Formats: sequence, structure tokens, C-alpha cells
Amino acid sequence: MTPQQADQYINLPWQAGAKGPDAYDCWGLLQEVRNRYFGVSVPDVRFGDAARDLYEQKLRNGDWEIVPIPAHGDGVLLRDGNHPHVGVYLDIDGGGILHALEGVGVTFTRLSQLRMMGFSNPKFYRIHG
Repeated sequence: MTPQQADQYINLPWQAGAKGPDAYDCWGLLQEVRNRYFGVSVPDVRFGDAARDLYEQKLRNGDWEIVPIPAHGDGVLLRDGNHPHVGVYLDIDGGGILHALEGVGVTFTRLSQLRMMGFSNPKFYRIHG
């Protein structure tokens, strides 16, 4: 994904359950970007018990792995618990996260700005095909 490709998503509105092309929630954006630009599909699942079960299963069977240093296109868990939030790490403009945030829309946040937004402990995931 190039900076120009990422720019086409910036400022699109956030909408619960939206998978594009005119609006996204964070999971829908992760699915779209991983599939379209990185050739790896992310399962369609709602947050809650089903998402937690999927997460545990994917880590257990090695489809997803937590990595200490992200690579272009890795998934990012910005907040877990009852209100998870995910995005995609992009190695552009010094590195940052493309994510769809409720009340904001699709945005690109540099790694150095994550803490100021309340995302102090991002977890990076390599999603294997």
C-alpha cells in the first residue's frame, strides 16, 4: 500500500459494521486493506466472544503471531477488552497506523502519537496467508 492508496481512505466516516467503500469500522477497514493490498483475508467476525475465540484460535494455530517490530501491512490491536480497536501498520511517513475511529473516521496516526490518543500498548500481529 502506497501513501497515495492510503490517502483514499483518510477522512472516510466511521460507521458500526461498515466494510466500505464509503464508510468503515475498524474491523472492516482491516479486512479491506489486508485483502486488497496484501492478499490475505481477515475473517468476518463481530467483536465480542466470537472475536476473542477467533483471536485465540489464530494465535494457537500460527495463522497470526505477535511480533515486537511491525512490518508494512501487519495488523495492530490498539485496545483490547470490552471495546477492542484494530488497525493496519503502514511503513509510510515514518510508520503509523491506518484505522477507523468512532467519532473521527479513518485516520493515519504516527506511532509517536499513539500514546497521546490513549493507545499506550499496541500489539502488532503478523497475519499469515
